Amino acid sequence: MTKTVNLYQGDCLEVLKTLPDNSVDLLLTDPPYGIDFQSRWHNDKSKRKSKVLNDRTFITDFIPLIKSKITKTGGVLCFTRWDVQQIFIDEFIRNGLKPKNVLIWDKKSHGMGNLKKEFGGRYESIIWIPNDDFKFKNGRPQDLISVSRVPPCKLIHPNEKPVKLLEFLIEKTTLQNATVLDCFMGSGSTGIACINTNRDFIGVELDEKYYKIAEERINSAIKQTA
Repeated sequence: MTKTVNLYQGDCLEVLKTLPDNSVDLLLTDPPYGIDFQSRWHNDKSKRKSKVLNDRTFITDFIPLIKSKITKTGGVLCFTRWDVQQIFIDEFIRNGLKPKNVLIWDKKSHGMGNLKKEFGGRYESIIWIPNDDFKFKNGRPQDLISVSRVPPCKLIHPNEKPVKLLEFLIEKTTLQNATVLDCFMGSGSTGIACINTNRDFIGVELDEKYYKIAEERINSAIKQTA
């Protein structure tokens, strides 16, 4: 069955204002948090992925707009990193959204970073915020999730998440036909995970280049499941 997919190219703050209240069952997103990241797996600079638009900026402005959009039985899953995690948590709490867990995504391999002073980083944090009437649909999941990251040589977007990980998070926190929102959708992996798990999807991306990539990937996923 073809699911409802609504994609927007533009500022998520403006799009969020137009969404009806209580219309989203899950916000699943990975906002920029000021690291100005660029994948450096390839020595040839011309073959590196372009930087994420606005990644120099720490973005929490979307949080005040979220609470009214989430259904009472819905929730929020927000990717973050250890050094900015508390800033996001504090902002969620200030806006009436109370985190219940911080999940750990074990990537099964570590990245680069400072080879002389840093432990090899192989995880990312995911803030979990269930709304007032949320209950797990398919049993209580664990807070440690081991899914291999997308290999650097296969990345479409520098911060791309594996579809398998996103499918797991969606299936554990929503029912089929639920509506999932990603207001920083990048190359559209959350949308593909929604198509694969029979959920409706709302995606917003500011960068026109990545928006077009996401649109193409999601349309391809729809055709494959039709």
